[in-house]
Amino acid sequence: MLALLFLTGLCLPAWGADFEFRGKIEPQDDVSHLLNFYVNRFTPERLELTVSGQPDATGRFSDLYMDLTGVMIEGVRLDKLTFRMYGVQFNAPENWPSGNVECTDALQIYALGTILQTDINNSLEAKTFGDDDHWRKVSLAITPQGLKGRGYYMAKVLFVTLDILIEIDSGLKIVKNKELWLDSPEVRINRLDLPEYVTNKALSQIQPLLDLNRFPLPMSLHKATLEEGRAILSTRQLPRPLEQGLTYRYER
Repeated sequence: MLALLFLTGLCLPAWGADFEFRGKIEPQDDVSHLLNFYVNRFTPERLELTVSGQPDATGRFSDLYMDLTGVMIEGVRLDKLTFRMYGVQFNAPENWPSGNVECTDALQIYALGTILQTDINNSLEAKTFGDDDHWRKVSLAITPQGLKGRGYYMAKVLFVTLDILIEIDSGLKIVKNKELWLDSPEVRINRLDLPEYVTNKALSQIQPLLDLNRFPLPMSLHKATLEEGRAILSTRQLPRPLEQGLTYRYER
């Protein structure tokens, strides 16, 4: 009897979800097709999706909650991304099996995201490398007092290639509710005779730090809070999990 109970326990879902997938999703209904789309789109480490019920024929949910861990957005890793949407309208579910998923509208959406200093630096290192004017050894530290950046910028000025040390003290701001930018950066350089356009070009290569304009949900951010080693982005009201509904969980 003990052995039977032990073997039965091994077969139970670890999270107690209504539907659980590990490594690969084999869709069983409309919502699991939606889950499969977001897993393929963002390649998260983990994803939890809770809905008030199956969508209607037009693709509408009255309530939807999604929590992602380790999600990639335009080459930048977000450690956590959570959102709650009310009255959300997608295209018709008949299109979802082919990967044609579009969120067209939502009455209200609340979101919360966390981006780590290490993930920003990994993105900057990949983003600013090039054969012409480019950064190297660039790093950004996030503290409650602000951002501190440092890197070497290789620039060609009057046929001479300069290796310029640039240090930045800056705040962080959200632009157009979709982009994360340095806010009023104070720049120090090791060459006092450097033309201003070179500094402006250098800064333009690393901005914005995060761009949600191509994010496939109508999400708008309003606040950026700095903590040690991370930045927290959110709407005015924070998302809360659904207390009841169907839960689908995926783990890479």
